Amino acid sequence: MKQDKLDFLQKSAQAFNIELSQDQLDNFYKYWEFLNEYNSHTNIVSDAKIDTVFIKHFIDSLSFGLISNYVSLDKPLKLIDIGTGGGFPSIVLAIVFKGLQVCAVDSVGKKIKFLEELLTKIDLPNKIEILNTRSEELARNSSYRESFDICASRAVGKLNILSEYCLPFVKKDGYFIAYKSLNADEELLESQNAMQILGGEFIKKIDYKLPEKDSITRNLIIVQKKSSTPEKYPRKTGMPKKNPLL
Repeated sequence: MKQDKLDFLQKSAQAFNIELSQDQLDNFYKYWEFLNEYNSHTNIVSDAKIDTVFIKHFIDSLSFGLISNYVSLDKPLKLIDIGTGGGFPSIVLAIVFKGLQVCAVDSVGKKIKFLEELLTKIDLPNKIEILNTRSEELARNSSYRESFDICASRAVGKLNILSEYCLPFVKKDGYFIAYKSLNADEELLESQNAMQILGGEFIKKIDYKLPEKDSITRNLIIVQKKSSTPEKYPRKTGMPKKNPLL
């Protein structure tokens, strides 16, 4: 069964412009084994069965490879993942892209504890920083503000809200990559003004599907940072969600 699952993962990754080595495939299997075990006593994901994790978390995170047609990924890059949860996409991308320096951020302590333990189970050459904090607070730190080439997020939230969480971390000419599924076109329309206020410009919406029956269309939204985010953004904790920029 193990090799069948790994072959499936490799084939699925190829559809997203990613070629996985055997060592990387083995890392993904170790990742799932530890997540499955950990999830039995601490809820990290709603379903830790192998098919669910491989498709809805690993493969979905790997769709990031589709941005390579628009964003150069073949050089050293700094990436921050806001609302990383169980490491999606931060740890998945760290396994795949050797030149990626990753910062994984989540406000939920139990998920950060899981990630810290996970890093002792898998072998990663990358520099990975794991932070238990809120993005609104971290974005006020000059060591993190506008210092990343890419900010990625699979977190739940409308695009105008995520833009305020994420764009302050992106340096000029860098990118904010949002993983979306339903209502992406509607959210894009709603968020155009917010993106402009925050210094971003919508570049491309990439559609894709996961390798499962009746898969809905998912999207990667590419936003490029064109100018610095005004200092007053993000607003204090809770405000972006309570009163989204319109």
